[in-house]
Amino acid sequence: MKARHQLKAAKHLYGPKVQYADGTVIPGEVLDSEGILAAFERLEAEARRAFLCVFAHDLTVAIRALLFDRPILEADLDRVYKINEFLHQLTSCANPDQTWSARDEAELLRAIIEASFSYDLDRWVGHALAVAAGSKFQSAKTEAAQ
Repeated sequence: MKARHQLKAAKHLYGPKVQYADGTVIPGEVLDSEGILAAFERLEAEARRAFLCVFAHDLTVAIRALLFDRPILEADLDRVYKINEFLHQLTSCANPDQTWSARDEAELLRAIIEASFSYDLDRWVGHALAVAAGSKFQSAKTEAAQ
């Protein structure tokens, strides 16, 4: 029997693609979402809040991208609405006056990841997860080395 928190095996998030000045494009790689969430749960509360803030900020960038092209499609407005719901939950979770456990915060991220596939937001959520993980886990490694 699969663990209740395991993401669906057939669906993967991808990190951002990279385009170099010479035009070379490197496609985004599959993210180890479960590994990222496990590492997230091991962070101290302040570092988890910072991770959630970076993740939420990157989703605000997704809203801009969805609204940039005119005319705005109804489907894109639906996506913006869903991202706004994610942001509402994330800001509540990141509020230092609230008491969310590391596990509950990880479950919220997991729920956002799973919902992203239903709303065609997986590329945005994957990007946000990769940016937050790169930001937080790199700084944690740097701090540990000092």
